[in-house]
Amino acid sequence: MPNQTYELRTLDPVLTTLAQGYVNRKYVGKELFPVVEVSKQKGRIPVFGKSAFVERSTERAMGSNSNRLPQTEFDLLEFETIERDVEMAVDYLEEEQIQDFYKYEQYTVRQLIDILELNCEIEAAKIATNPDNYPSDNKIIIDETSSLNLTYNSTEIIKEAIERVRSSIGVHPNTMIMSYPIYQIINNDIVLQDRFKYAGITSLNTKIISDFFEIPKVKIATTVFSPDGTSFENVWGNSIILAFVDDSSPELRNEFNPSFGYTLRRRGMPEIDTYYENGGKIKVVRATDNYCLKMTSPQAGCLILNQI
Repeated sequence: MPNQTYELRTLDPVLTTLAQGYVNRKYVGKELFPVVEVSKQKGRIPVFGKSAFVERSTERAMGSNSNRLPQTEFDLLEFETIERDVEMAVDYLEEEQIQDFYKYEQYTVRQLIDILELNCEIEAAKIATNPDNYPSDNKIIIDETSSLNLTYNSTEIIKEAIERVRSSIGVHPNTMIMSYPIYQIINNDIVLQDRFKYAGITSLNTKIISDFFEIPKVKIATTVFSPDGTSFENVWGNSIILAFVDDSSPELRNEFNPSFGYTLRRRGMPEIDTYYENGGKIKVVRATDNYCLKMTSPQAGCLILNQI
């Protein structure tokens, strides 16, 4: 008698291509942890210290020796990617009632990928907003005992964070992630309002913030999640992260480029496969991803955490 529980897994190349090209722009985690493809589930990658950002002398006078660099010294960080998946089932009776089932499958894929990406976003935020992951000089904690207040001196606080990154690695940060609650606070900064009011600017946006602080990439983190299915919390809490991130194009990016962090993703992921249950009456669409997030240079970032 045939095994009724047997599942024939079929990779769907068209839906996989859709999944790999789909981007939900409300998620900002990969701005701090850009994706690098890896071929193995386990391995080691370099952790970048200050020496990775040092400018080296390259000029050579006639007859002089070449500019030999000291042997590279860096620590290796172990990584192990983890598989994550989520699936949705459709009864063949439902399939018959749907006018364009392929469009429905595309919609299903986007929903599944969004679920996977939300979990990746939450993981990125947990790493980037954890003060324990930063050196003591690369975090600014604002609490009841602090004399700092984002409502009155956000400009000085952010500039101080920028300077701490520059002092740590010799390079200005090129990325700022600002949680939505902090964005609202800064919009009420009296000093900033006074600076911009004569230009007719009544509220800030990412372009103004980018130009003012000379940070090429500024993103407002608006994503929320529900830990209990009832209430919602801000994924990025009350924080600002300034960081130097590898901004190479995807084809030139790799884990040996100095950067605040990376998402190490198995090559070919995410992927979409389908299989049938209940004698072929139920079609299951499944999305699978396989990755891990690593902070590869804590000195290349500075965390501003508002605990008031």
